[in-house]
Amino acid sequence: MSSPNLRVAHVFVAGGLPTITYNPRSTRNLEEELRDYLDEGFKILSVSGPTKTGKTVLVRNVIPESDAFWLSGGSITSINDFWETLADKLDLFTDVEHSTDVKDEEWRTRQGGFGLGGLKGMFERKEIVGDTKGSKFTRSRHVSNQVREAINGLLEPIVIDDFHYIPQEVQLEIVRAIKDLVFNGLRVIVIAVPHRAYDVVRVEKEMTGRVQQVEVGFWSEEELLGIARQGFAALDFKDKGFELSDRLARESFASPHLMQDFCLQLCKKNGFRDKQDYPVELVAPEWNEFFSLRSSMTSKTAFDLLARGPRQRTDRQARKLKSGLEKDIYGVILEAISHTGPKVALTYEEIRAAIREILASDIPQRGQVIRVLEAMSKIAKKDLEGEPVVDFDKELATLYISDPYFAFFLRWGSR
Repeated sequence: MSSPNLRVAHVFVAGGLPTITYNPRSTRNLEEELRDYLDEGFKILSVSGPTKTGKTVLVRNVIPESDAFWLSGGSITSINDFWETLADKLDLFTDVEHSTDVKDEEWRTRQGGFGLGGLKGMFERKEIVGDTKGSKFTRSRHVSNQVREAINGLLEPIVIDDFHYIPQEVQLEIVRAIKDLVFNGLRVIVIAVPHRAYDVVRVEKEMTGRVQQVEVGFWSEEELLGIARQGFAALDFKDKGFELSDRLARESFASPHLMQDFCLQLCKKNGFRDKQDYPVELVAPEWNEFFSLRSSMTSKTAFDLLARGPRQRTDRQARKLKSGLEKDIYGVILEAISHTGPKVALTYEEIRAAIREILASDIPQRGQVIRVLEAMSKIAKKDLEGEPVVDFDKELATLYISDPYFAFFLRWGSR
């Protein structure tokens, strides 16, 4: 039974760790796949899924931080960072001190007499005299050699979260440096977004067949509804016919984080912050206002930077939309992306079709659109903190909206 003092925030704030509303998505056997990998090994495991869909929470639920060596991809910019971070986790020392002592000993006997209170006596004492000579030197061991020795045969897995944050050339160095240890049984788990799930194979062809995939994937509406049902039941809130939960799930962009936040804010909107003593009915807010207020200011900053584009000396051509507004090509492309719903993965052809639907004038050339998508992707990676909100894969000619909060902003905040 739930605690009578249970607070709404404790139920619906994940904080990167499992909560009352943690959903193992048992029909997908995700936790079982992780445990199978830990039993078998001899490969690198790539756990992939869209941002804020619970990849890290899933892995932590199976492998707590105390049972593994967790590294953050965002803090690794060189191969040396990788080795140094692991050395710190393993409490290794790279300086080894050697000393040698040589002692020349000589025994000497001393004799004498004493008088105390009328008593007389003799004493005899033997002493060691001599010189001590020695040498001392310090040798520094290369950190990579030290770490490789320590992790060879290691039972605890190494988990690299946000592997896609690591520069690709550094990914290659890491994979090449540890692949022989992986073949010897070292468990290595990398967590990445879906379109970067195969980075391990991309950077090192010899890993083909040596990478096991676990795809967390987007959450279904039924799985998102489980968050609301479990949470509301624990707090004694009623949602008649699950009508409110259904609406929240439809707006969550398949993200459990967004769903949890919506549930939290809905409870607060109804004036509840704690578990109730008896069942109470939740009522619907004014939905347009509710969702508009939920759009993150961080996402607005990202939107404004992408809409502005890179700085240039001349003004860009203004293009007229069917809505009557005028925007440059960056604004047009963001408007077109939003026009699709937005979808979280858009091919060039889908973006071009959306541009045609919203523009009152001629559509821009393919090369111009591709250059803008590449520029947006660069801005998202270089000028914004955290997960890039968009990522354009030129090879696949596909734009990915990596952050569901940004997709949500395009639907509600950009209005």
